[in-house]
Amino acid sequence: MLSAKWVNGIKSLFFMASVATSIGFAATAFAQPQSPSGSTRDVLTLNPPQVVENDGKVEVLEFFGYGCIHCANLEPRLEAWSKKQPADVKLKRVPVSFAIRGLDSIPLFYTLEAMGLQEKLHQKIFDAANVENVILGNPATLNSWLEKQGVDTKKFEEVQKSFSVQNKVARAKKMTEDYKIQATPTLIVNGRFSIQQTAGPDKLFANIDRLIAEARVANKASASPAATKK
Repeated sequence: MLSAKWVNGIKSLFFMASVATSIGFAATAFAQPQSPSGSTRDVLTLNPPQVVENDGKVEVLEFFGYGCIHCANLEPRLEAWSKKQPADVKLKRVPVSFAIRGLDSIPLFYTLEAMGLQEKLHQKIFDAANVENVILGNPATLNSWLEKQGVDTKKFEEVQKSFSVQNKVARAKKMTEDYKIQATPTLIVNGRFSIQQTAGPDKLFANIDRLIAEARVANKASASPAATKK
């Protein structure tokens, strides 16, 4: 026969196990919030949703950092995917406000964009930072690398200080906060769903395609005469 001491000890163990299990279930519930589309931790519903341009197109944002190896690996596939999209899908890249590998991607991205060089050097910057281990976060090293790419560094500095570029820099910083970006790459579909590459690129693009299809239906519904009358 078990003594009272043993019985009480067993009861305590069962109680602790029960509490631990309950906490585990609760933690899982918070870690994997459900979206209306039935996804879990890799697709999150933004609360509140962000306003997107009302032009009948589905907007896909990619929040990235040039020093992010995952962004570098994703870039060729993302570029290939974007070229296959119909006219009603638009992809916009947004550099994040936090530095990765000491590199602030925002002024670099928008300065090169203003100079008409962003498309030419976009992949090269990823390769330099992540494959060649060039310390682009160091201003002197960055200038040296830009010169090797044929960029006029004096003009680069002038353009970077321009009002239009500084305005875009401020906008990107605000978007990083508004969309609550904490990791890269993060993709946003139509201001409503945040997608991360938690299960590999195939799952990532499957989620994007599915949410684009849903957003396309929602856009058509909101543009219908019945919806306009309401």
